[in-house]
Amino acid sequence: MKQVILFIHRATLKSGPVFLLINLTLTVMKTGVNILILLLVASVSFGQTISEVYFPQYIQGVGSFNTADDRKVPFVCRMTVSGLIPNATYRYFNRFVSSPTSTSIGEGAYILVKDSGDFARITTATLALSGRYGEFTTDTTGSYTGWFANEAASSTLFRPGNSVYFRLILNNGANGITVTHRLTASNPVTVLNFGTDTTGGTALRCTPLRHGSPKQFILLYDNLFAQGRPVTGTFIESDGSDNSVANGYAPFYADSVNAVNKAWGTIIPNTLSNGILHIAQRSLNGSLYRLYLSFNGKWPSAGWASIDTKNATGGLDNVLVIDGQKLFIINLWLNGEATNEELINLQWSTPDEANAREYVVEKSTDGGKSFEPFTVVKASGKEPFYQLTDTRTDKTAFYRVNLTGKDGAKVYSDVLAVKGVVKINVYPNPVQSSLVMQHPAAEAGTTVQLVSIDGRQLLTQNVQQGAVQTTINVSKLIPGNYMVVFNMNGQRQSKSFIKK
Repeated sequence: MKQVILFIHRATLKSGPVFLLINLTLTVMKTGVNILILLLVASVSFGQTISEVYFPQYIQGVGSFNTADDRKVPFVCRMTVSGLIPNATYRYFNRFVSSPTSTSIGEGAYILVKDSGDFARITTATLALSGRYGEFTTDTTGSYTGWFANEAASSTLFRPGNSVYFRLILNNGANGITVTHRLTASNPVTVLNFGTDTTGGTALRCTPLRHGSPKQFILLYDNLFAQGRPVTGTFIESDGSDNSVANGYAPFYADSVNAVNKAWGTIIPNTLSNGILHIAQRSLNGSLYRLYLSFNGKWPSAGWASIDTKNATGGLDNVLVIDGQKLFIINLWLNGEATNEELINLQWSTPDEANAREYVVEKSTDGGKSFEPFTVVKASGKEPFYQLTDTRTDKTAFYRVNLTGKDGAKVYSDVLAVKGVVKINVYPNPVQSSLVMQHPAAEAGTTVQLVSIDGRQLLTQNVQQGAVQTTINVSKLIPGNYMVVFNMNGQRQSKSFIKK
């Protein structure tokens, strides 16, 4: 008599592969010999991972256990989770831990981001009670990409200078109420508190935007190309969560941002030598809705003033306020392709062309003290750039462009000074990787800029004083038509080139 008993066990590790344990018992009655064979077979790996899509470098925190010290602002990130069960609905919450190897479920409150309805602020983490956890459904590959929002807690974990790690807590994807997966981002987030010295951060907020919607997301970068991780990230109000002083939020946020339609607020470190150069506005699905660029870290504020985000020292009391009605760009330059030295050829463009009604070109001949209208150009809504010609004189002339939007809002370009003939040349053209510009001897503060055909400012590069030739790396540009602008003492002159 022979008896074969086969047991197959499936053991799922918390964040590792699945193994098949085969217990095979073979009993041979005639010989009285019992054979026990254990086979451990590694099958297809189902390891769960979490990876960054947009993952800011800083989160606000105090960690003093003193409620009066709480000065919170939101933290948002966009992450991708992989290796889960395909087409399964998972319960989750997201917090922070002290290290990737920690077994904790994390600390801090979280704000559940929802595709419809209000966001929900949760202070007590659980996967068992409805309303206290979020849900997402994986795709056919077992992956999910989405936004997550957090805030710091009164815990030593969130003391300024600490490194904390984003952790996503999941159930089993089958209505389980216990923790099955602890997925942790590999890169740390630095805790930053409001302060006026180099170790602190400064409050930054934006009045209601001209464009956009509540529950979109704002990511701030200290470079024009949005390379690497954002500095900080937040959401556009009103999201529906209660971000009030009573809940520990900074007064500037609670009073001027929370529940204010299309406003946003955050914290920036005081050590940004370039300031904030790129603000990306993204939708719930992650797509880019708007982007705003600044060459010098300055942004429009109330009246015709501006705020400077370079090496800020405002802390919590001197809040930097961006005027959201003026967050659109006008680029004005002198076309270096013109061959008639008796004439000047002004050109300008804006990424906000679709929302422009008209452009008023203004001119000053008294050193820029007063400007008078020179000409009015109606916006077509589809021009890559506009241009006009004026007669060159011995006296320095100053120009600026006043854009009037369809909603009546007005904004000015920088002032362009036209002194004399500036001869520049670029080669090779078309170019693959390195563009060489020949130009007059550069004075202190001279820069070259790359501008796309739709007016987006892509790069600013300092020119060495006294140099007559500058090399610009264009290898990262996609193929197409661009302009390079030579900027010296307020005079900007351009040359076009083709990236192949």
